[in-house]
Amino acid sequence: MENPAEEIVNVATLVTAAINPEIQKAAVLRYYAQDAAFRHPFCAVAPGPNSREAILSILQWYRVLSPVLSVGVNSVTYNEEKHSVFLDVRQTFHIRWSPFKPAPARLLVHLTLRPERSPTDPSKTVYVIAEQEDFYHPDDLAALLVPPLIPVVRSALHTATFACKVYAKVFGMLGYWAVRDGEGGKGVHLQPRGEPLPPVGENEGVELQERGTNDGDARSDKKND
Repeated sequence: MENPAEEIVNVATLVTAAINPEIQKAAVLRYYAQDAAFRHPFCAVAPGPNSREAILSILQWYRVLSPVLSVGVNSVTYNEEKHSVFLDVRQTFHIRWSPFKPAPARLLVHLTLRPERSPTDPSKTVYVIAEQEDFYHPDDLAALLVPPLIPVVRSALHTATFACKVYAKVFGMLGYWAVRDGEGGKGVHLQPRGEPLPPVGENEGVELQERGTNDGDARSDKKND
């Protein structure tokens, strides 16, 4: 890729939802580094000599499982300085032998790029994918495998949230990580417009003063230089 911000959507489509296996393989060989790494909730490829072949096998098996795959990129965030790309992706994956109706799933894809000299024109710089990481929410994973389980997984997540609220309340009453209103003048006084931060402790105040003095000295040195 010469311009990742503009080309990455097309690259993501080619490697996951190409119309035939020849196009998919050509895209993987072109856009992935030979020693690329891959992370997914169900599999992983460590970086190493020709690890790209393992990534190609995973993407090919993905298409064997789901011969009809719909992929759309909702947004792209490209950090040119760090050679990093985040893609907000929505896909509809249907296992070939599954009797269930497919459901859309959302995932976040993080790509780490590596600048290299163009093999066709050494005067140009191209970017290849050095690492790919796929992140899913639990209910989106259920959408991939067994869509009818989506409400069950979401109910479990809401149940876990309710349990967190109960446990936080109970253990707070027992003194664990408890917010005390105005204790010793250092507590939190709840207000409708927000709570002011507790006053700085004695040691913290000394640290902040020392940090401010050091920062001021550093700025003075820069001016003198």
